[in-house]
Amino acid sequence: MTDSGHRLRAHRWMGGGLAACAVLACMAGALIALPLAAVPARAATAHAATDPRPIDTKAWAILKTDDGFVLRYGVPHEGNPPFSATCQPAAGLLQFTVEVDSRKVRAGEGVPLTFTAGKQRLELAAATFRGADRGLVIGAAVTLDGRALDLFGAGETLHVAMPGLSERIPLAGAQAKLADFKRACLTTQRSEYHQNTF
Repeated sequence: MTDSGHRLRAHRWMGGGLAACAVLACMAGALIALPLAAVPARAATAHAATDPRPIDTKAWAILKTDDGFVLRYGVPHEGNPPFSATCQPAAGLLQFTVEVDSRKVRAGEGVPLTFTAGKQRLELAAATFRGADRGLVIGAAVTLDGRALDLFGAGETLHVAMPGLSERIPLAGAQAKLADFKRACLTTQRSEYHQNTF
């Protein structure tokens, strides 16, 4: 092949390479021109689509009942929370309920139930029964006082233990509501006491 032929092919290759580089440069420029906010949003969407872990929507809340107040941990606006503590000031009781999934206990049986948070430990004799959705629920009650309520402010996690089952419940949301819950339960209890005494 002549020198002129080599120069022609080299010229065409260089021209094609320059054109390809121009296309890549345009693509890179388009990517750089994307809004910065769009990249994290797409990344978060992709992560949500590929992350197999379910999103935990449970939260702590205080509710008013006919005879007291409930500090519950569960999905907002849904019944049968996994955990609740109900104070009944007129009766002087603090009742705990825990929804469980265990094959080692049956409805109607008595079981030992232990709550641990930080250095606080509460051991109770509990009873099992069927909840409104036919799930197994464990219930126990103690005398309503500040020491029992302090369990929710004693650590970062509430450990729930019973035969064949151990659960961990985060207490961060409960600690933020503990002062209001104690005030509602104990103030109402003192009011009920004075009304029944005098």
